[in-house]
Amino acid sequence: MQSYPGLQLALTNDASKQIEIYDPMITDWNSADAKKWRWSPTTALGFSANEIKSFGGGTDFKVRKMKIWQDASYAVISDNGMAALIGYPSGQRVWSKVISGNLHSAELLPNGNIALAASDGNWIRVYASSQGADNNTYAEFTLGAAHAVLWDPLINGLWVTGQDLSGNTHILTALAVGGTAANPELTELKQYRVTLPTAWGHEVSAYYGNTNLLWVTTNGGEYVFNKTTKTFSMSPTNNLTFVKGMGNQPSGQIVLVRPDANKNPRPAISCLLNNWSSSTVDFYTSGGDWQGSRIVNGACFYKIKIVYDNYQ
Repeated sequence: MQSYPGLQLALTNDASKQIEIYDPMITDWNSADAKKWRWSPTTALGFSANEIKSFGGGTDFKVRKMKIWQDASYAVISDNGMAALIGYPSGQRVWSKVISGNLHSAELLPNGNIALAASDGNWIRVYASSQGADNNTYAEFTLGAAHAVLWDPLINGLWVTGQDLSGNTHILTALAVGGTAANPELTELKQYRVTLPTAWGHEVSAYYGNTNLLWVTTNGGEYVFNKTTKTFSMSPTNNLTFVKGMGNQPSGQIVLVRPDANKNPRPAISCLLNNWSSSTVDFYTSGGDWQGSRIVNGACFYKIKIVYDNYQ
C-alpha cells in the first residue's frame, strides 16, 4: 500500500456515530495514529441531551477559515436530525439545533450563517447562526429532495442540488443570499439553473485547482460541471453510480465514497448497518486511474470531505 501526500480527509461514520478525520499518508487506517480527530456532540462541548441523542454520525462536514472571526477556523456539520457550527479543532458549540427534514448537507457562509439542505423537508435554509448560539431565524427556499449546499465566492451564491417540485425535474442551481446576517433572504439565481444528466442529485463539491468547475454526483453518475458553459462532462473515474461523497486534493488526486451495497461484488469488509455507506475510501489519479483504497473495519462512511478551508 502506498502513502498519499495530501490534506487530511473527513468522513462521516454512521457506525461510530462520529465525524472522523484520517491522514492519507498513513496506509493502515485501522491503526491509532491514522485517525487525527474525531467528534460527536457532548455536554462538555456545550450540546444538549436532545442534540446528543439526535446525532447519528453526520451527513456533511466542512471546515472554513472565517475572516469575520479573526481568521479562526470553524466547521459546520449536518446530520439527519440536527445541525451544528463548532470551533475547529476544539469542537466547542457555537450554534446548533435539532431540525427535522433529513438534513444532507451544510455550509458556513462568509458572514457566519449556516446553510442547510433537507432532502425530506424539501428545502434549503440559511439560519442566522451568526446572531447567537440559539438563534432560530431562517430564510427558506423550496427545493425537492435537496441534497447539497456549497458556497461559491465567484458567483456570490450557493450551489444546490434537488428537484423542481413543479415539474419534478432534477436540477443543479444557485441561490443568492440577500437580506442581512440577522434576517437572511434566499432567491434563485435562475441563470445558473440546469437539468442534471441523471436523476437524484447528490454531492456538489469544489474542484480544487479550477474555480470554473464543480464535482457533481447523482444516483446515475458523477460529473464535472463547467460554470461558464453550464455543461456536464463525465468524471474521469469511470462514471460510477450512487457516489455519496467526492472531491479532489489540490494535487489533483480524486477521493470518493460509494456505498458497499452498490458494488458488485460487495467487498468482503463492508458496512452492514445500512445500504448507503461504505467501509472503503477509494483514491484515483486526476486522470481517473484507481490507485488504491483505505478500509476501516466496521466503518460506515457516508460522506467524505477534503479538510481544506477554501471554498473553491
